Parts: sequence; structure tokens; C-alpha cells
Amino acid sequence: MDKLIVDLDGDLIDLYARRDKGQNVDLAIRNKEDQQKKYQRSKLELENVISKERNLTMSMPVFVGIVRVRPSLQVAEAMVRDDEIERLGMEIATKFERDAGRMPEDVSKENLGFDIRSKDKEGNVRYIEVKARAGVGPVALTQNEWFKAQRLSNDYYLYVVWNAGKDSNARPLVIQDPAENLSVEQLVETVRFVIAATEIEKKGA
Repeated sequence: MDKLIVDLDGDLIDLYARRDKGQNVDLAIRNKEDQQKKYQRSKLELENVISKERNLTMSMPVFVGIVRVRPSLQVAEAMVRDDEIERLGMEIATKFERDAGRMPEDVSKENLGFDIRSKDKEGNVRYIEVKARAGVGPVALTQNEWFKAQRLSNDYYLYVVWNAGKDSNARPLVIQDPAENLSVEQLVETVRFVIAATEIEKKGA
């Protein structure tokens, strides 16, 4: 199932590039996206069934003990989402792109693994994931975002906006090819890749 999803992902990236060049491939993109969503739902259902089967037992449960697991404060902080701060981060990142002479398109609602598709006059495209924080701190990328960063490599950018809403001059810290250039501090439950604030500050431009 993973291979089918990955293959469709590659097809979609190619189709997005063709659309950016002016080709009419909207129907093909819609069909591929619908098919990918079906595969993703099927995968989740299969994982759920397998998980339940693993928990089946023929014997009575035996109490062994209690373990309390608490995530680190840094991980918990990175996982917090604030819709207003995210909105401000998108505005700041979009303005940054326009000021640089590029044409940004907000695709954050499409679950593509990035928030902005930004094109320059030569037709070069930046695939931008925006992470905004009210202060200064770590950020977390989802599995889908990290996978896209790996696939798109130099065309993928992480824009981290610190002090969104507090600093009127806030601008993004820009990190090209984050999958290659950033050290992942912690993998949380296999679905979040946490990047420390110090790592962002060191590698961001």
C-alpha cells in the first residue's frame, strides 16, 4: 500500500509541475488525488485491523504495573497549534515572497505537504512549508511534510516565523532542503519530526 501511495505521490508532483508550466492537467490531478486518498484510507483501516489483531489474547489479562509516560516540554511545545499564529505566519511568508518578486499561491488547505507554491519569473518553483510561533521555539514537521521535503530536496523550503503577532518586522528564517540540512532532534510516535530552535537559528538564512 505504501508503494502505491508513493507512486501516486510521484505522479502528482510531475502533474503539479506540468500545471505550473501552463498545461491543462486539472482532471488528471483530481483523479490522482482521489485515488491517493482512497489508498490512504485503506491503509489506515488495514493498520487499525492489524493493531486490533495484535491485541487479541486467549488468556486472562495479568496486571504487571503502571508506567506514566510524559513527553518532554520541548516536544509538547512544538506540537501546539495556534490557528491565529499560523494565519499570521502565512501572511508574513506570502509578503516575503512577493517582496522577493515571486508569485506565491496558498495551497495550505490541499494537504500537499507544503503550504505555499511560489513561482519566480523564470518559472522556478519553491514549495514552502510555513511554521509560525508566538515566541521562539522548536517546530515539528509531519510525516507527510518530511517526506515531501525529502522528495523535493532543493525545491522544498521551510520558513520559520518566530514572534508572529508580536514583532511587526518579523520575517521568516529560510531553510532550503530541510531534510538534508537540518538535524531532527526527536521522532515523536513516528508522525512528527521535531527541530530544535537552536538548529533553526543556526541553519536559517
